[in-house]
Formats: sequence, structure tokens, C-alpha cells
Amino acid sequence: MTPLQTYADSSFLLSLNVEDGNTKDAGRFISRHPSLLPFNPLHRLEVSNGLRLQVWRGQIDPDRRKSALRQIEEDLSEGLLVHVPLPWTEALRKAEQLSAAHAEKLGCRSADTLHVAAALLAGAKHFLSFDKRQRELAKAAGLEVKP
Repeated sequence: MTPLQTYADSSFLLSLNVEDGNTKDAGRFISRHPSLLPFNPLHRLEVSNGLRLQVWRGQIDPDRRKSALRQIEEDLSEGLLVHVPLPWTEALRKAEQLSAAHAEKLGCRSADTLHVAAALLAGAKHFLSFDKRQRELAKAAGLEVKP
């Protein structure tokens, strides 16, 4: 896989930074297929909020949240994650098109649809996710789904 042709959804990024049921698979995939990953404002919101929800659920403590957020900033500084702007109007339009074509068949959530739209707009060829419906949507949109 070539740089910035692989788009990871927020849950994949969370699995890389906080231990969960998909952490080993995410880490194994990234170690076998090193790739620079786009990181947009939607990622920042969803990853940060996801970590805060994990604190609320008692899955991690605030120190672990801070550590995970620091790791993401380090990954950005080191260039493993690459800031990519998200053209919001275009992304929302593309997400609406994907929703119209697939939501009634696949049951996709808005945020999942927006991530697939963002991947397409970023020129990604590969989509990393553990979410079943989001994977189905990405595949239907022409992306190669991993892991």
C-alpha cells in the first residue's frame, strides 16, 4: 500500500491506541503493512470523544486517555498520521449520496458514511475498519477493506 492511499476509521485508530478486542489485529496489520494514514478533523473529534466515552464507561482512566491523546499527537509529529483537510461541504454531499445509495440496505450510521466519503475524497484505495456495516459500505463504495 502506498502512502495516504489507506484510510483508517476512528475505531481502528482507537484500537491502535487503547487496548480493546481489536488491538492485536490492528497492530499486526499496521506492522505488516506500514502506511501513512490521513487524519482529519472528523478523526480528531471521534477519537477524542471515543476516549472520553471510555473514561465515562470506566474502561480507561483519565491518565490513559491523556496518554492516548499524547500518542496521537506524537504520531502526527512523526508523520505516521498526516493532517488532511476535510472539505466539509463536499464530504457531506458525498456522504448523502452514499446514504441514498446504501443506508436502507446496510444500516449505516451518519458518521460511518461520512468516514467513507472522507476516504473517497482523500483518494484512498484501502479502508481500515472493524465495524461490519461500515466495512460493507466502504466495499460497496469501491474501497478495498482491511484487515
